[in-house]
Amino acid sequence: MIVERNKFRLRFGKAKEGIALWKQMIDELKKNERFSSKVRLLTNLTGSSYTLVMELDLKGFNKLNPAYYFWKINRGAKELYQQFIQLCDSADQQLYKI
Repeated sequence: MIVERNKFRLRFGKAKEGIALWKQMIDELKKNERFSSKVRLLTNLTGSSYTLVMELDLKGFNKLNPAYYFWKINRGAKELYQQFIQLCDSADQQLYKI
């Protein structure tokens, strides 16, 4: 199993808005019955303030491209993501093998 972890550093005071947008994006992705990945949305309790983490569980590396495909074809998720990037200062991505 692979965990894709996307860590976003939000602008000061934009956490509530960013979380709401991500919840909407996740709902958009789940509308497609072929999207079967488990998604977690995490917020920080300590450490760097205004950090938002989205984790996606994938069965293997061969599921990485189909996950990106769902983002590409889902117009609602793409539009919400364009709103989200206006709230974001930086981001990074890691892939972990479990």
